[in-house]
Amino acid sequence: MWLKHLILHLCPKLNFPFRRRFSQEILSRLVEKTSQQYVLPALANCFSAIVSFDLWMSKGAYDVFALLINFLNSDWQPKHVTIGLFETTNTIGQALARSLIELLDKYGLRKKIIAYVKDEGQISMQ
Repeated sequence: MWLKHLILHLCPKLNFPFRRRFSQEILSRLVEKTSQQYVLPALANCFSAIVSFDLWMSKGAYDVFALLINFLNSDWQPKHVTIGLFETTNTIGQALARSLIELLDKYGLRKKIIAYVKDEGQISMQ
């Protein structure tokens, strides 16, 4: 809180949005902008890929994962693109599958995935 007061003292014209507005409006616009500028162009040369999960945070009953797409582009260069974060209450089974499918479908990747690498380093072939 002291940092906010100091910044406002130095520059009173700054506007600090409420947490709800930040998380629902501002953050979602930034995610969409990042998707359009970086993720979609990177995935343009993706014909098949491997998905890996990276557990970013585990708090209470919720786990937050980053979903990473690994593939070789048309020039045979390795590419890695994080297509998003998803939150789930269960790291196995249907809860995880629903979150995963929703994110893969957003980028049209579901039929391009040839393997999934889980946190434990195990590979699951489709």
